Amino acid sequence: MKLAILVTLMKRFGAKGFYNSQEIGLGRALADMGHSVTIYKGVKDKSQVETVQISENLTIHYLAMPCFVAHGYMPTKLLDPDLDGILCFSDQQIFLRHVADYCARNQIVFVPYIGVAHSFYINTLRGRIMDDLFKALTLPIYKRLPLLAKTDSAKQELEELGIAGDRITVSPVGIDVAVLNHDFLSADRAALRRELGFEEDDVILCNVSRLEDDKRPFDLLEIFMHVRGKKKFKLLIVGKGPLREEMDRKIAACGVQDEVKILESVPYQNMWKIYTASDYYINMSKREIFGMAIMEAVYYRSSVAAARAMGPSITLKDMRGHTICDSDAEIEAWITGPYPSEEDLAWSAARIERDFSWRPTAEAFVRQIEEQKAQGSV
Repeated sequence: MKLAILVTLMKRFGAKGFYNSQEIGLGRALADMGHSVTIYKGVKDKSQVETVQISENLTIHYLAMPCFVAHGYMPTKLLDPDLDGILCFSDQQIFLRHVADYCARNQIVFVPYIGVAHSFYINTLRGRIMDDLFKALTLPIYKRLPLLAKTDSAKQELEELGIAGDRITVSPVGIDVAVLNHDFLSADRAALRRELGFEEDDVILCNVSRLEDDKRPFDLLEIFMHVRGKKKFKLLIVGKGPLREEMDRKIAACGVQDEVKILESVPYQNMWKIYTASDYYINMSKREIFGMAIMEAVYYRSSVAAARAMGPSITLKDMRGHTICDSDAEIEAWITGPYPSEEDLAWSAARIERDFSWRPTAEAFVRQIEEQKAQGSV
């Protein structure tokens, strides 16, 4: 079949060169099944516009799209009218009606793939406006289409918005193993630590996330201050955001400038070094939708302590050597306790590679297309 993946989210999602991109991982899985796949990814910067041939059956177009904040408007004239189906990483995107109508006119199955259906700006004017726009513009489309949800929580959220549960298929996010470093165990870990400015006997706590309220960087620093005397802890943060300047001030006020390192960005091809060099990966967000970085940390055998959220509840369920925490005190207890065995970390790493691929979601998307065409719903 001729398939497309649409990404109109115009912020950090899938930023080229810095993420294990969900759309490319899913596209690769569909292409491996024998389908011809085109990805349409919106970008704000016209200098990023280009077409990349990832493999024989997989192409990605980085397109300049008109947008409102993080909501891109896909020019449907650029879509192939002979497509069999389009999967859209849609969440709360408000400019989807014209795409859904285009698909209906051209008998293309349109499948939204949803991780969250509410604004992250809870209890703010901006959040209320975006929620109202979503309910007016996008929710009516969701109510008449087959849907894929990334988590059980997302499905529940959609049901609470009036969508019948039997029309929602839960299909988790996967990890694109093709872009992982499969030879990381042969690396000189001490050399990686020196490259990052750490010593061999440091106990490195790692966090990869935006410096914004939702990711709780100040709470992470507080945890570090509580535990720093119990082991030779160092804190490594990869990320930038609106709280960077305040974070720097707090680090200076605590007098730990030599113990905390912040890297604003790391090219994805080097991210394996971050995880491999680290002892622990700490995920502080209590609203984590899935947590690609969590899966990567597990794969690279860095012990994960994550605040309980919908994402970690899936990715860390029954994972040996890792834990979900209901309080910051539990995170502190984990990282100051005995370090997990290499056997447990290796077991969980193998499970990530085996059980968290994109193949099941690719198959769910194809089934939606086949069922809709068989029922004559397009």
